[in-house]
Amino acid sequence: MDLEVIQRAFWSKQDVSDLVFEIQKYEGLGRLGTVFLGQSHETPTFLNIQMRKEDDFTRVEAAFSEESASSGFKKILKNSNLEFLRSSRPQSQESSTFPKCVLYPSLQMQGKSLAKLKRIEEFFPKTHKSLILGNEYIHLIPWDLPDIYLDHGMKYYKTVNRLLSISKDNHFKFMVNIPFRSSQSDSFKEISTLKAGIICLGDLSSTFNHPKYLLSYISSIRNKVTPDVMFYAPGVPSSFFPILSYLGIDLFDFTFLSSFHTGGNALELENKVEDYKFVIKRINSALKSGKLRDLVRIYANSYPPQKTLLRMIDKQIPLDQGTAIYGSESLYCTDQTDFSRPEVNRFRDRVRNRYQIGSHIQGIIFLPCSAKKPYSQSKSHQVFRSVIRRTLKSKRHSVAEIILTSPLGVVPRNLEYTYPAAHYDIPVTGDWSSLEKRQLAQDLEDFLKKCPESVQLVGYVKGTEKEVLTDVCRNLNKVVHIIDNEVSSLTSKECLYQFRQLLTNNLNINQISKRNRTLDFLRTVADYQFGKGVGKLLIPEGVRLHGHKELGIRIQHAGKHLMTFRSSTGFLTLSIEAAKRIIGSTRNIVKFEGESIRGTTIFANAIKQADHEIRINDEVIIINEHEEIIATGIAYLPGKLLIDMPRGLGVKIRQKVKENA
Repeated sequence: MDLEVIQRAFWSKQDVSDLVFEIQKYEGLGRLGTVFLGQSHETPTFLNIQMRKEDDFTRVEAAFSEESASSGFKKILKNSNLEFLRSSRPQSQESSTFPKCVLYPSLQMQGKSLAKLKRIEEFFPKTHKSLILGNEYIHLIPWDLPDIYLDHGMKYYKTVNRLLSISKDNHFKFMVNIPFRSSQSDSFKEISTLKAGIICLGDLSSTFNHPKYLLSYISSIRNKVTPDVMFYAPGVPSSFFPILSYLGIDLFDFTFLSSFHTGGNALELENKVEDYKFVIKRINSALKSGKLRDLVRIYANSYPPQKTLLRMIDKQIPLDQGTAIYGSESLYCTDQTDFSRPEVNRFRDRVRNRYQIGSHIQGIIFLPCSAKKPYSQSKSHQVFRSVIRRTLKSKRHSVAEIILTSPLGVVPRNLEYTYPAAHYDIPVTGDWSSLEKRQLAQDLEDFLKKCPESVQLVGYVKGTEKEVLTDVCRNLNKVVHIIDNEVSSLTSKECLYQFRQLLTNNLNINQISKRNRTLDFLRTVADYQFGKGVGKLLIPEGVRLHGHKELGIRIQHAGKHLMTFRSSTGFLTLSIEAAKRIIGSTRNIVKFEGESIRGTTIFANAIKQADHEIRINDEVIIINEHEEIIATGIAYLPGKLLIDMPRGLGVKIRQKVKENA
C-alpha cells in the first residue's frame, strides 16, 4: 500500500474528529471496548486530568492515557517503514497525550443564561469557542449549578438535545454531566434522546456508602442511553474500579489521589498513579479471560459497602444478559456472594424450566457431588457407577442419575458436562450454610414435583444431602429409599454393600437399550441449550452417532452432518441441516439485513433483528429478510446489543448455505 495513503488514513480530519466506541467483550454490564479517536484506545482506561489557570476561569484538560493506546497502533508506529507517521502528525495534534478533552466551567460561572443559548458553541467560554472546530477535542457540556440541579433538569436536556440536533459537529465529540438526584425518573426522561459520546457521572463518589443510591444513579441513566455511549466516573478510589467496571463504567481518572486521606480502607493506603494503572490492567485482563466477576468479589470482600452493592446487583440487575453461555476456565464459588452469580442462577433456572426426565425413565438415583468434574471422572463416582452397572446390569439404562450439590442444586447426569456443571469449583468442608440448604431444597422440590408418581426414588447420600432429600420427599408425600446407617465414607466396602442391597430391593425396573439412553442425553442438552422440546426435533430416532461424550459426539442423519456435541463446553454446535429442523421452535434467531453473507463475521450494524434471549457464545441461526436460513454462527454479544450497537462484531459464522444449493 502507498505510504501516503496510509498517512491520510491515520491522520485525516475525519478519523481524528469522529469519536467511535466499539464493544469487544462483555461480562455482566462491564465491557472491554475500543475507542477510535485519532488513534485507538482500549477501555476501561483513564482520562489524565490537568488543571490550567486561564484569565477568567480554571480550565481542566483531560486526555486518554498513553497506556490505553491499542497494541496494534503502537506496533504500526514502531515499524521503521512508517516512522514518518510520528513526524508527519498535524501541528494541532502535537501533544503526546492527544486527543484532549476540555472540561468547561458551568454557565453560571460564565455569566450565561440557558434560555438564551442559540448554538452549541455558546455553552463554552468566548476564549475557547475556536476549540469547537478542533479535531482532537471532546467537549463537556456544562451542568449549571445550582438552579438546573434543583429544578430544571428536563429543560436542560431538551436544550442540549435541541442544540446538538442543529449542530454540524459529530455528536460523539460531546460529554454531558448528569448529577445524582434521589428522584431520577422525571429528570431523566429526556436522556433517551441525548446525542453524546460520553456521560459523566459527576456525583458518583458521593453515593459510595449508599449502595442503593449508587445503583439507582447508574441504572436509571444506563437504561436510557444507547450502549455505544461511554460512562465516565471522576474522583473514584481504585478499590471501586472493578465493581464499577462490572456496572459498565468505561473511564476513570486519578483525581482521588490528590484528595485522599487514609480512612481505613487497606486497598487505598499509600496508593500511587502506578497502583491505579495496575488495577485497570487487572480489570482489562479479567475482562479478556471472563474473570471480571472473580476480581469484583476479591475487592468487595475487603469493603462492606461493596459487598452489599454486589448482592444488590445480583438481585436487581439482569446480569445474565451479559454473561457468556459458557467460559473456558473454572468457575470459582468461594463464598455466598457466588451462590447468586449469573452463571449459577442461569443453570438452576434452565434445569427448573427446561429439564424433564425421559419417558422411559423408571427410577432415579440421587448421588452426592465430587471435587473432580465432570463427576463421572471422579474416583467416587466411578465406584458408584460400577456398583450400579454390576447390580442393575442392562436395566441401568432405565435409571436417571441426579447429583445433589451446591451451589447448582440439582444436576442431572445428562448435564454434567454442560457449563458450568463441569467447571465450577467450591471449597469442600462438609458444612452447608443455611442459604445452601435452602437453595438445594427449593431446586429439589421443583424437580420432584415434575416427576411422575410411578418413578422410584433411591438416595445414596449422607449428611446434609440426605437430610434435605428426606425432608423434601416427606413434604411432597414421595417415597424415597435411603441407606439407614450413618457412615463415614460412601466409598467404604460396608456402605457400598448397602448400596447394592438398596438398588436390588427397591428398584423394580425394566430393560431399555443403551442407544435410547444416549439419545436421551443429547436431547437433554438440546433442550437446555435451545428450549424445552427442541431435543426431539433436533435428534430424530434414525441418527447415527460417532464418538462418545467424554471426547465428543458427531451426529449425522440421512448421510448429512447435523451437529457435534463438544465435551469441553457441554453444548451442541449447529449445522445448516440442524437449523432447518428447529427454526420454528427456538428463539436463537438473528436477522441479517442483506441477502447473503461474505466473510466469516457479521457486524452489528448489519443485524436487523435478534432475540433478546440470545447470550454470548450462543449458537444462533441467521436468516435474511425473506426469513430464509443463510448461516449458523456464534454470538459475540447478547441479543439486545446485537440490535442496539451501531458497530462492532456481531456474529462469528460457523456454516453458510452454499449459494448453488
